[in-house]
Amino acid sequence: MKRPPRFSQASIDFIDQASRQKKKEWLEQNRGEYELVLVEPMREVMQKVERALRGEAPGYLFPKRNFARILRGAEGAMRHGPFRDWVGVAVSRKAKSRFEKPPSLYFHISEDEGCFTAGGLYMSSADQTKHIRSWIDQDPTLIEELLEDRAFKKRYKEGLGREQVLKTKPRDYALDHPRIEWLKLSAFYVYREIKKKELFSADFADILIEDWRQILRLNEVLDRYTQNWPKTQVEQPVRQARPFLDDWDDK
Repeated sequence: MKRPPRFSQASIDFIDQASRQKKKEWLEQNRGEYELVLVEPMREVMQKVERALRGEAPGYLFPKRNFARILRGAEGAMRHGPFRDWVGVAVSRKAKSRFEKPPSLYFHISEDEGCFTAGGLYMSSADQTKHIRSWIDQDPTLIEELLEDRAFKKRYKEGLGREQVLKTKPRDYALDHPRIEWLKLSAFYVYREIKKKELFSADFADILIEDWRQILRLNEVLDRYTQNWPKTQVEQPVRQARPFLDDWDDK
């Protein structure tokens, strides 16, 4: 029986080699290896993940084609060369406007940055951030319970990521607020490093399924926070958010 395709060190080596190329034609010359070590393993994993999570992630758009996209867009190619030094998959629902995106699921492979899974709101809009901070200020029960949940902590024991944190307190909140460290966040996501032993294993799809299953719980909380004000919050007109660049799917 033929073994299902899986990621290997050759997958990472191919990404690293591609990132040093200057001509797009290189990919066509190495199309067979690209399909073997990146496209087929990514397709295998994503199809298993979609089958497992389809019922738990209504509206989420799992990839149907262009697995393991490695070519940069025109602007990125002009600045950095035709190929990315990473391959990733971002899965989310369709955005309701160009000003903000819904919470997402993400998976990343790179030699330099490592391999990881992540999700939530990596680049929240001004409106989303304002809503979330209001909940953290007045009724953070949902996020507190989730971050202390045993199953969630097993995957994301570090809690919310701290890559995007204000240097000072946000306006309208006191510096001695009991949850000031959460209020300083301008992104609301979790992150977990994927060890190569996991990535290369036959069970990697199952690992990613459980990672994303827990992130879906976070995304549900973020949905509730961004779509409503706390009961004690007097709703105020919000400033229109500015368009922003795509999040971790197109760094």
